[in-house]
This record gives sequence, C-alpha cells and structure tokens, in this order.
Amino acid sequence: MASLSAREFEKSVEEQARSFRIIILHGDNVQAKSDLFRLLRKSLAIEADDPFRLAHLDNDTIEADPGKLADELGAISMFGGSRLIRAISSQRQSESIIQQALQAPPGDWHLLVDTENLDAARFDVVKNGNLLLVACANENAGDFHSFVATEFERAGLQLEEGVLELLIPLLGDERAAARGEVEKLALLVGVSRRVSLADVDNVVADNSVVMTDAVAIASLSGNLAALAAALDRLQATGSDATGALGAASRLALNLYRGKANQWRTRQDGVAQNLSAASLRGIAMTLQSAIRQTRSDSQLAPLLSERALVSLGASTRIRKR
Repeated sequence: MASLSAREFEKSVEEQARSFRIIILHGDNVQAKSDLFRLLRKSLAIEADDPFRLAHLDNDTIEADPGKLADELGAISMFGGSRLIRAISSQRQSESIIQQALQAPPGDWHLLVDTENLDAARFDVVKNGNLLLVACANENAGDFHSFVATEFERAGLQLEEGVLELLIPLLGDERAAARGEVEKLALLVGVSRRVSLADVDNVVADNSVVMTDAVAIASLSGNLAALAAALDRLQATGSDATGALGAASRLALNLYRGKANQWRTRQDGVAQNLSAASLRGIAMTLQSAIRQTRSDSQLAPLLSERALVSLGASTRIRKR
C-alpha cells in the first residue's frame, strides 16, 4: 500500500496510473476528488462520454446490485483500450469493493474508489501493496493558490503582477470556478497569452454568485467545514444566505430528478451517496424553509443559514 496527498497525486498522475490499478480517494474534499478523477481519466485517454471505457457506480447501484462491480471489472471495451471504473461508496461499502477488485481476474482496467471516510488501520485489505491511497482533505490557502497557478501554467498563460492576488479571493476555494475563469481568460487574451489586472476585472463572475453556489454544494455534500467557510465568504461579499437557500433547493431538485430518471451523475460527486427518496425529502424540506423565509423577511437571512446548516448536518449523518 502506498499513500499520497492529493497534490502529490496531481503532479504524478500518469506515473501512478502505470503503477497502480486500484486507487482510493478518501476525504471530504469533493472538488479535489472530482479533479483527480478527471486527470486520471485524461491520462488514460478516455473521453468523458465514452460508455465503453468509462463506468460510474454510485452508492445506490452498489447497494442494489452487489455483483455490478464484478461485471464491470470483467468487461472488455468494445473498441479496445483500458477501462476506468469510478465507484462512489460509503465507508461501509469500501472494504468489500476493494476486496472484490483485488480478487478479480487480470484485466485492462483501473478502479477509482471515492469514499469520504476510510479507517486504513481497521481495514486489513488496504494494506495490500497493489493499492494507492490518496488523501483528499480540505485545502488550505497555499494549496489553492498553487492549484490556480498550476492551471494558468497548463493553459500557457503569463500573468501580470497581482493577477493571482486579485483573482483568488473572488473564487473562494472553488476549483471548478477557478478552472472556468482560467479558460475564459485564455479565450479573452488570445494569442498574447498574457493576463492583465484589467482582464480579470472584465471576465471574472460576480463573487456573490460563486459563493452562493459554493454554499449550496457544501450543504448538500454534508461538508460542514466548507459550509461554514463559504457562508463567511458570502457574508463578506455583502450578501446573505437567502439566495444560497434557493440555490440549494434548485440543486436538490435537480439531483432528485437525475437520480429518479437515472441520468448521468455529476462529476463532482455531490450527494451521490443519497438516494432519490432522500433527495426528494431534502427538496421538500428546503421548499418549506423558503416559504418560511418569505413570511418573515427580517429573519430570512438567519432562517436561511439555519436551514442550510441543518441540511449539512443531516446530510453528513446520512452518508455514514
């Protein structure tokens, strides 16, 4: 068994993919895990919509059909090439998933196990030398600064002095938002490949909108630390939690519809451990909270924040 930080894995993903077929992402940093999955997929030259080489198994699928993983491990891509199987699992399911993979016959596949909690000392199975554990904890300010700088380097962009200092506070710690802004800036500057402070002012989205989405995602992910930080940043923009409550309600409803209709899951893994019934209940609870805020405009910000924190706490419990 080998262990790396998310940052170390990010820098050596191609090397690690050659060395390990079973990779376990553990921790509550949903954004980092989504990014590492994307990097691993790209390192294997697999398109995001390739149904023959890419398989997604969520908590509900694994629970309903324990043999589904074995089927995926034994499958062969119709047009050749290695396959990537992403299994988003609860802590309870993780050991069984890893055990199945270790006992599976040889094949051209990689298994990415995505779980929030993993007690490596308790699970004898993870001591196997063929496993790679990647810790995906919440990032500190320095980690996120390095991530954004790396994204600019990958895009081949040069930065005017002060660009990172202006941009990063507007992004909070949202990796997806950072990547989106880097892509927009790359299109704006064109062949000059140099980003100025004026470019950032012209392109970057309103920080309050970014923070509203961050609050909704953190709440539905059950990530209380990220939720508290996002609420603080939202208040710093001069906004309150009322808009975030609406965003959480819309997100819960969309997630419920996706789960009920078996649509493709979100790549960031938000609420993947929640069933359709749970998401429907959450959506109804949030709608009730919104109606309550509308009946008392003075207390609306406080009521919204309480509803979001309560949702985050209950979601965290359901994921265990």
